[in-house]
Amino acid sequence: MEIQKMKHKFSFMLCPLTLLIHQSIYASPQINQLDTISVLGTSESKAEAGKDKMFSENQVTEYKSKKEIETYKGHSVADLLTGTTGVYSGDARNSGALDPNIRGVQGQGRIPVLVDGTEQAITVWRGFAGVSNRNYLDPFLISSVTVEKGPNLNRTLDSGAAGTIRLSTLEPDDIIKKGEKFGIEFKAETANNSIKQRGYPIPIGQDFRKLNQPEDMGLGSISAYFRTSDRYPARSHGRNKFFNDNAYRLAIATKDEHFEGLVAYAYRNKGNYFAGSKGGHNYGEGKTLDEYANQENFDPNYYSTDDPYIPWIAIVYHPKKEVPNTSFESESYLGKATIKFNDHTKLKFGLRHSDMHYGEIMPSRLWQTSYQQGTVLQWSLANVKQTAVNTDFEYNPENNKWVNLRLGAYAVFNHAKTNTSGGSPSDIIFDDMGFNSVGTDLVAPEIKQPGEEGYEQYLIDKAEYIKQIRKKWKEYANSNDKTPNFKGVFDTKEAQAQWSKDNHYGVYASNRFEVTPKLNFDVMSNYKWENLNSENEFTKNTSLANEVCGGWVGGGKPDSNIYCPGWDYHMSGERHGKRKELNVGFNFQYSPVDWLVLDAGAKYTHYKSRDDGLRKQIQDKQREEVLYPAAIRFDYTELPKITEKEITQYNNYKNLLNKIEEYENIYSDDHPIADDEDYFDWEDKRDKYVNQKLSNEGLQRPTDEDLALAESLEPRNGTTGNKKTVFWERDQYGNFNVDNSPINTIFTNEKLNEGQFNPATGQIEKTIQYVTGSFFGLEKRNPTEEQWEKMKKAKRTAHAWAPAFGATVLVTDNIRIYARYTETKRMPSIFEDTIGYSITELHPFYDRKPEHSKNIEIGYVQDLRGLLPNARRADIRLNYFHNLTKNVFDRDVNYEMKQFDKRMLSGLEFQTRYDQGNFFADLGIVYNLKNKFCDKNSAILDRGIWDYDGNAKKPRNLPECVNGGNAEGYLKHTIAPKYSITANLGIRALDERLELGTRWLYHSQVKDSRAKSLRDAGFLGSTETNRWNPVLVVDAYASYKVNENLQLELVGTNITDRYYLDPLTRSSLPAPGRTIKLGFTAKF
Repeated sequence: MEIQKMKHKFSFMLCPLTLLIHQSIYASPQINQLDTISVLGTSESKAEAGKDKMFSENQVTEYKSKKEIETYKGHSVADLLTGTTGVYSGDARNSGALDPNIRGVQGQGRIPVLVDGTEQAITVWRGFAGVSNRNYLDPFLISSVTVEKGPNLNRTLDSGAAGTIRLSTLEPDDIIKKGEKFGIEFKAETANNSIKQRGYPIPIGQDFRKLNQPEDMGLGSISAYFRTSDRYPARSHGRNKFFNDNAYRLAIATKDEHFEGLVAYAYRNKGNYFAGSKGGHNYGEGKTLDEYANQENFDPNYYSTDDPYIPWIAIVYHPKKEVPNTSFESESYLGKATIKFNDHTKLKFGLRHSDMHYGEIMPSRLWQTSYQQGTVLQWSLANVKQTAVNTDFEYNPENNKWVNLRLGAYAVFNHAKTNTSGGSPSDIIFDDMGFNSVGTDLVAPEIKQPGEEGYEQYLIDKAEYIKQIRKKWKEYANSNDKTPNFKGVFDTKEAQAQWSKDNHYGVYASNRFEVTPKLNFDVMSNYKWENLNSENEFTKNTSLANEVCGGWVGGGKPDSNIYCPGWDYHMSGERHGKRKELNVGFNFQYSPVDWLVLDAGAKYTHYKSRDDGLRKQIQDKQREEVLYPAAIRFDYTELPKITEKEITQYNNYKNLLNKIEEYENIYSDDHPIADDEDYFDWEDKRDKYVNQKLSNEGLQRPTDEDLALAESLEPRNGTTGNKKTVFWERDQYGNFNVDNSPINTIFTNEKLNEGQFNPATGQIEKTIQYVTGSFFGLEKRNPTEEQWEKMKKAKRTAHAWAPAFGATVLVTDNIRIYARYTETKRMPSIFEDTIGYSITELHPFYDRKPEHSKNIEIGYVQDLRGLLPNARRADIRLNYFHNLTKNVFDRDVNYEMKQFDKRMLSGLEFQTRYDQGNFFADLGIVYNLKNKFCDKNSAILDRGIWDYDGNAKKPRNLPECVNGGNAEGYLKHTIAPKYSITANLGIRALDERLELGTRWLYHSQVKDSRAKSLRDAGFLGSTETNRWNPVLVVDAYASYKVNENLQLELVGTNITDRYYLDPLTRSSLPAPGRTIKLGFTAKF
C-alpha cells in the first residue's frame, strides 16, 4: 500500500567510481580515555568523535556516522548494522526491523535497541523458525549508530547482557553548517534493482463460495503445499530501471545560545528487490524440486558435510529475479527542541512518528510443490505505526562537584499488524457444510503419476472433474438454497495477520559525585513498564463463533450448516500481559596513580509481571476443568527377585501342568466327544477324571499363588516380568531434573545391566526387560489448590544484585591494557512470562531464577601515531571475550519456556584504522571460538523419547553440551558465523571534495552447528535451522562536494552481484543483488 505516489526526475553531476569505501565503529561511556575528545558543532566533528571513542573506551564499540548510514542505507532496516563487524540482525530481509545479534547472543532483553534513549521491542512468531525480537524504526531518521559489545554499568542502566545498540536521530548540528544558526537540508535519492510489489491476488472480505477457486480458501497452514490461486509468475524484467526505490527528506533546524530546534519529514518507497546473479548454485540453482528431493543427501540421516542445512532457496527464488515480500515504505516526522537555561542547565524534548509498510511472509510458506514451481507468493504488506516521545533534563553546575544530574522520561507506542499468525491471507475460519456436500456425486479420477500408463488421460479427466465440480459450486453460490453468509461468516479473512499494541514507558535518574579529584561515585536508577495486547482473526471472531456455533467447538449447531473449527494453534496467537522493572545501581571510578584506573559497582533489579492471557483463558473455568502437563510416564517390565523356594515352586508348577496335560490327553483319547452340544458336560467329566488322578498322587491343581508367580516369570508380548509404571515428577522450577529422575534411580546403567536366573527360560536374563518413556504428551493433572490460586493471579516477581569490576593500566601515553568483569541478572521478558504464540505451556506456580550472565573482556589498545607521525588517525585494538550464562531461557521440546543449565561463548576481536588525509582504511575481524549450550536434562529430553536401545537394553544419551541450543529452542537460531571480516578503503582528492571508497564484507559458515554436535556423537538427523554459505560482498561509493550547498553521491552495493543468504536468516530470502543508488544532498 502506498502512502502517496511520487516520481522524481533527478539530474546529477556524476563522479568516476572506483571500487572503494569506508566503514564505521562506535562508542560507549567509560571513565578512562587516552585523550580528550572535543565535539564541535558539526556533523563531521561528531562523526570523528564517534570514531575516536572506538579506541578510547574500555569496551569494544563500533560506530556509524550519518554519512556512513546514508551512503550504505541498503534495502532493509537491518542494513543499519551492516558493516559493524560481527554484528548481525536476524531475519534481515523479511522483518522491517532490527533484531540484533552481538557475539552470538540475541533475543528478548539481551540486546536493547535504544533510539534517543527510548526502548521498544516486541517478539513475533516465525513458525518453525522460532521468534524474532523486533525493534521497529525508520533508518532515514537516524544520525548515528553506536554498538556496544558486552554489558556495562552506565549511568542510564540500560545496557543489555550482550551489549546495546544506541541510535541517535537527526540533530541540529547535522543540518546547520558550521558558524550558522539556521539551516535547511534536503536529501533525495533513487536506486535501481527494485520493482513495485504486486497486491495479494485474492480479495479479502468476500464470500469465498463466489471465488473462482473456493477450494483454496480452507487450507490454512498447509496452503503453501496445495494452493495455486494466490501465486504469481516470478518477474525478471525492470531490474535496471530507476525510480522504483525513491526517498527524500527535508529537515529544518535552528540554534542559538538559548535554544535548539529541529523538524524533519522523511519518506521512502521501495519495491521488492531482485536477487543477485552469481552463486545461486550454492542454493540449488538449476535443479527442480523433484531432482533435489531425489538426491540421497536430501535426507538428513545421510548428511555427511559439516553443515548440511543450506536451503535450496534458489529453486524458489531464482537468481536475477524478483524476491517478493521485501518492499518497504515509510513516512516519518521528527521534532526536537532543547532549552538551554544557562551553561549548565538543559531541557530537551523529542517527538517522532513513523508509519511503515513492509513485505513479510512466514518462513513456512516459502515451501513449494513441484506443480507450483516457477511461481512465488506475494502476501499483503505488514504495517507498523509508531509514536515516541522523550524528555531529558541535565543540571551540571560548574563549581559544584556534588551535582551532575540527569533525568529523563520516554514513552513509545507501537500499533502493528504483522503477518505472523498461523494462517494465510484469504483463509476462511468458518466453513459451510452445505457447500462441502456439493459435488459428492461426482467420481474423481484415479490418480496417476508422471510416467505411469494412462497419465495423459488422467490429466484430461482431472481437468474435466475440476470443471464440473466448480460448476456445481458456482450454482450453489448463486442459489437461494445456500447457507446465508450471516455477518460475513464465510468471508475470506486476513488469517495471516497479528494485531498488537505494545506500549513502553520509562523514567531514569542519575547523579555523579566527584568525591575527590581521583574518585568519582555514580548513583543511578531507572523504572520501566510495558503493556502488551494482541489478537488475530480467530480471537476477533470469537463472539461470532459463540453466536453461530456455541464457540470454537469443532462442529456446529444441529440445525445449522455453519462449522466452527476447534481451538488450535492459530488461536494461541493472542498474547496479553504487563511487566514492570526497577533498576538501581552505583559505580566507583578510582585512579590511585596516574597509570591505573579502577572501576567497581553493582546493579539491583526488581521486576513484576502479569500474564493477562492466562487469566483470560481460565477466568470461566473451575480447577477441575484445567489440566497441565505434570509428569513423564515410564512403563517397564521387571523380573521379580526370586528365591530358591520360588524356583522349586515354579518347577513344580511346570511339572504339574505337564501331568494335567497328560491326563487330559488320555481322557480325550478314551472318550472322544461326539457332539459339540455335549462339550460342557464332557469337559466337566474330564476335569473330574484329572482331579481324581492328581489326588491319587497327592497332588492338586495350581493355586492362585502358583499362577501369580508364573505370570510374573513367563514372557508376554515378547517381554518377561511384572508390568510397572513410574512417573518423573517436575522439580520446583518446573524442570525434569535428571538427578532425581527414574533414569538415575531405577534405570541406572548398573540396574539395566543387572541379570538374574529366569526359570521360565532357564537362562540368566536382564532384570529390567523393557522400558518406554515419552516426553511428548506428558501426564496431565489438575493443579493443586495452591497451584490454582497462583494460576488465577498469573503473577511473577524476582530481584537480584549483579556486580561489575574493571581495571585499566596506561602502559604509556599511547598503550592501554584493560580487563573487565561484568555480571548481569536478566529478568524474563514479557514474551517469556506470557502464554501465547510459540509458547503453549507456561505455569506461574513454578519458580524461576534470573538469567545470570558472567562476562570477561581483556583488551589491548594502542595509538600508532607515535610510529606514524603523518597519520591523522592510526589505532589498533585486540581483545578477548568470554561469556558464561546460567539459567538461560529457551523453549524446550514441549514448547514450554524453560531455563537451561548454561551457555558458553568466547571469541577474539581485532580492529585497526589508518587515516592520513588523502588515504584511509580500517579493518575489523571477529573470530568466534566457542558457542556451547549445556544442559544435563536436555541430553535426554531433546530426543522426544528416552533413547533406550531395546536390543542392547541400555540407554543412549545425547552429549550434555552441544553447539548452539536445544532441539525446539530459539538459541540454535542465533549462532553467528565463525569468521566475520569488514574492510574499508578510500581516497580523498580535490581538496577532499571528492571521496572514493569501497567496503568488503566477508562472513563464513557456522562451522559448529547443533547438528554437527549430534553427528559427532553418533546421532543422525535432527531438527535444525537453515544455514548459509560463505560470501564476500563488495560495495563502493563516490561522493563529490560541488560546493558548500550541494553534494552528489553514487553508490553501488553488492557490485559483484552475488546470490547469497544473510547470516542468521530465518526466512531464507536471498539478499539484494547489485544495486546502484544516485543521490544528492542540498544544504542552505
